[in-house]
Amino acid sequence: MNTYKITFTRENGTQGADHFTAPTEQRARKDFNDCYRHGTGTIISVELIRTDAPATKQQEREALDKIRKIVEQLGPDSYLATTFEGCFDLAAENINNDWACSMADRARRAEKRAEEAEEKRIEAELGYNRLVDKLAEAEKDYEAAHAAAHAVAEEKDAEIAKLKARIQELLEDSKRGCESIGAMASRAGEAQRRAEAAEAEVIRLKAKLYDYMTREG
Repeated sequence: MNTYKITFTRENGTQGADHFTAPTEQRARKDFNDCYRHGTGTIISVELIRTDAPATKQQEREALDKIRKIVEQLGPDSYLATTFEGCFDLAAENINNDWACSMADRARRAEKRAEEAEEKRIEAELGYNRLVDKLAEAEKDYEAAHAAAHAVAEEKDAEIAKLKARIQELLEDSKRGCESIGAMASRAGEAQRRAEAAEAEVIRLKAKLYDYMTREG
């Protein structure tokens, strides 16, 4: 867009100047006349002072309405209608909110989000595979540990069984020893009683002999 400086005279003879942004000098003159339609200002000169000026929001709204009407006239199934689907609403949002968005930007962002999502999916899949591998290793370790524990348990059970058998043998030996000691003690007691009876008999006989000898004297 171009910016034009329009110098003019007022109806009271004084001069003034104003700036208008338009694509052509003709359009700038028209905008001047629309702006000062309630006065009798006369244009003295029009000077181009800038060629890279941004369009005003109103100019962009007017251009958008014209483009929209042109596309609408082609029908909803036209190539342009299909191409511009969603673009008009986005253009209006850009104008109202001072944004600079485009359908291409949205497509690029959507593509980037899709790529990021795919990367996360791949990363998650790799993580899942690693977890599966670790789980398989853990299962193997568990099975090996279980087998080792089972073998140790069987070995300990065998040792316990041997110890129980040995204890039973010792108990039986002890029982037999107790019975033998009891029998020996019984025999010793009987011998002791016999010895005491014999000793008593000897004493009795000695006393009897003494009495006999005393009577003979």
